[in-house]
Amino acid sequence: MSTLGAPTAKTAKSTFKITDIETKQTLEVSGVELLARFERDGVVILPGFLSEPVMVDLRRELDKQYAPRAASASTTHNGVGKFAKYECDVMVWAPLADRNQAFIELNNSPALHHVTEAAIGPNYTWSLGGLVMYSVGGGRGQAWHQDCPPDNPDPKAFNLNRLFYTDDVSLEDGAIVFVPGSHKFGRIPPGGHQEPIAGERVLEPRAGTLVLLHGHVYHRVTPNLNDKPRTSINFRAFPAGTPSTVTCIGVYRNGDVNFCEANKTHDGKPVDKKATMAS
Repeated sequence: MSTLGAPTAKTAKSTFKITDIETKQTLEVSGVELLARFERDGVVILPGFLSEPVMVDLRRELDKQYAPRAASASTTHNGVGKFAKYECDVMVWAPLADRNQAFIELNNSPALHHVTEAAIGPNYTWSLGGLVMYSVGGGRGQAWHQDCPPDNPDPKAFNLNRLFYTDDVSLEDGAIVFVPGSHKFGRIPPGGHQEPIAGERVLEPRAGTLVLLHGHVYHRVTPNLNDKPRTSINFRAFPAGTPSTVTCIGVYRNGDVNFCEANKTHDGKPVDKKATMAS
C-alpha cells in the first residue's frame, strides 16, 4: 500500500507520458505506475507537459519581470551573510503572490492538478506564492540540498516540487542533478556543494518538461556557464495535512537554513566564472 494512500479511480485509470530515468526512453504509464515510480525514485519526469502557446505566455511574463534587471543580474544574485556558505545563487520571484494571470492559469490547469493528485493524493495544498528561480552566467549554481528535514516520522511531511522549464536547459546552462531514491536515505551527507554523490543523475530538461521531485531527494543545480539566463518555475505542493511550513528549513551538506526567519540578501559583487565551474 502506498504511504500516500490508494490513487483515486480517475488517476489510476489515466495514462501519463514520462521519461524513464534509467533508459531515458519515453513511456506511457498508468497513474498507479506513476505513483510507484515516484515513491521508488522520488522523481518523475514528464516531457512535453507544457504546450508552446502556454510557454510563449510564460516567457513573455518572465521577460517583463526580469528584463529590467538583466543587465545587473550577474552582480546581484550572489548570496551573502547567513546564506553565503550555502551557495545557492538565484533571483526569486513569486508570481502567484503577484497575481500574474499566466502563472495562475498554469497553477489552476486540470492537467497539473491531475498529475499532482496522481503523485501525492487528493486534497493536497499548494504554495500561495509560487517560485521562479532565475540565474545568469557567473553564479555558483544551487548547492546540494533537501527542501525540508527528512527526520520527521510522518511519511507525508514533505513538499512536492513541480518544476517547469520554458526553454531547453543544457549542462552549461545549469542542469538539475538528483539522486534517485535518496528521499529514503535520510539526511544528506556532508561534502562539497557541487561534489558528485554516488548514483546521481544529470537531467538537461527540454522546453515544456515538468519534473516532479520529492523534497527529501538530494538535488543540486550546476553553475550557469553561459551568458543567457537559466529559469525554472517551481509550484510547490503538499500532501493533505502537511503544512507549507515544512519547507522552512532547508538542509544542505554544511548545515541547515531557516528561510522563514529572514529573506536572502545579496552583496552586489561579481563572481569569477572560472572559479565556480563544477568539476
